[in-house]
Amino acid sequence: MSLPFPPPVKLPQGFTMSRCTPQDVQDMDAFSNSEYTYWWGRVEPMRSWQAERIAQRFQDAAVQQFKVVDDANGVIVAWAKWDPPSKMVGLREGFTIYDEAGQPVSTSSSLHTHSKGAEGTGKEASNLGPPAGSNIALFHGFFDGITRMEEKHQASEKLVLTHLCTRHSHHGRGLGSVLLASVLELADKEGLSTYLEATRVGVSLYQGLGFEIVDKLEFDRSETGLDTPAVLQIMVREPRAP
Repeated sequence: MSLPFPPPVKLPQGFTMSRCTPQDVQDMDAFSNSEYTYWWGRVEPMRSWQAERIAQRFQDAAVQQFKVVDDANGVIVAWAKWDPPSKMVGLREGFTIYDEAGQPVSTSSSLHTHSKGAEGTGKEASNLGPPAGSNIALFHGFFDGITRMEEKHQASEKLVLTHLCTRHSHHGRGLGSVLLASVLELADKEGLSTYLEATRVGVSLYQGLGFEIVDKLEFDRSETGLDTPAVLQIMVREPRAP
């Protein structure tokens, strides 16, 4: 799928960046777990639930997803999900919406995307409902916390990064930074702030791209037998001058 910007010059040789498609769902779900995922329920039902969430995003006009593929084997090694505000125009070129069967239903470069904003991650999960066997209170507590932070920091007016996933085998190669940089450059051109919720391992990467910590979201996991809380750092990046 065509990119709305030139191929990143800093992408290492042997890798290609493009848009995600419904055919990528299994590969995208294969390594999308993190320190704050899968702790409110059993792993296997959670994985099926997560795959369904990913599949449904391709039907949403407010979701844009990009991937980096290893040219040698065609495997996705990194991917990112963005929720752009309705006023952002730079990501529209080449954007496609798919139906439930994974068939394209719109490929208009002038497609008007609506803003998910504060309803993004929390609303998406609530619509699908909790995975089978989950601790319902912990499930809703997590996504209510996400929604509360997005409302507090006016995420509806910002470009929102909701996922960045890189295979463990490809950490340290700069793929995550390259995957994000071109989209952030578009945000700079349009004067848009960018919002995200970062796990501990992602903070330094985001700081290198200009994000700053503005808040913290912490979840008590003792009820699940885990001694340490799940902590998300709320980070915002202000647009840079061209």
